[in-house]
Amino acid sequence: MQIKQAIIYLALSSLFFMGCESGYTKIHSLNLTVSEAPEVHGANTTMPSHSASWRFTGKVNSSSKENVHDKFNSRSNSINALYSIGGTDFSGKFDFLYKVDGFIFGTGAGYKDGIYHHFTAGANLDYFEFGLFFGLYHQYARVEYDATHCDYTYHLFTSKDEECTSEYNREFSDIYTSPFFGAYAGLIISKFFINYSVSVYSPSINIEDNSPDLAAITTQYLTAGVRINKWIELNAGASITYMNIPHWHYGFTGGISFYTP
Repeated sequence: MQIKQAIIYLALSSLFFMGCESGYTKIHSLNLTVSEAPEVHGANTTMPSHSASWRFTGKVNSSSKENVHDKFNSRSNSINALYSIGGTDFSGKFDFLYKVDGFIFGTGAGYKDGIYHHFTAGANLDYFEFGLFFGLYHQYARVEYDATHCDYTYHLFTSKDEECTSEYNREFSDIYTSPFFGAYAGLIISKFFINYSVSVYSPSINIEDNSPDLAAITTQYLTAGVRINKWIELNAGASITYMNIPHWHYGFTGGISFYTP
């Protein structure tokens, strides 16, 4: 019996003085390249019922380069963020649309600083169209950050020990995936059209098992165009991007679309 009591005493003593360890990385600042939200719109024309359309679009997008500052808290830690946005780039996209009575459904995929794909549903009427869309944006970005890593040792019923490394700087490039969604509306007058669309996403990055809540990016597109014939369409317009820091960013866009007969 005394041996059993000794064993129990030793076990309880070890639990009392035993420590458990855990760690956490504190991000102090980060620099991140971001892009405007993708553009999605409707058919740009009144489609016949029970018909399908394939569209291939190439665009030039231009805006001034900016470094936008932000400061926010993530897991009770203050982070200074710097978003790099803007410049001139080329984008490409294909869409498939199908109309049933007055309703239109579709899907599409494109490239703009990364690959995105989406589903679309809406209405296509004689002089007006509107709809909703949602998808995923796989964006390539360069990330640079300053951080410290802290290890904590918790002693049962006693104390907590903390040991942190000195601040260090790291840089990497990666592809991160963010959901995006939005809506569009268009006015159709013969071969001419005017489109408005709004698209929203928030960069979703992972840094040493941390996923900071970064600024949401909302881009509005206002474009006008003309269908030259049943195969070719020209369009041009403006983009207005809002980052909820708050900050506004303006740009221009223009391109050409090719349709299958």
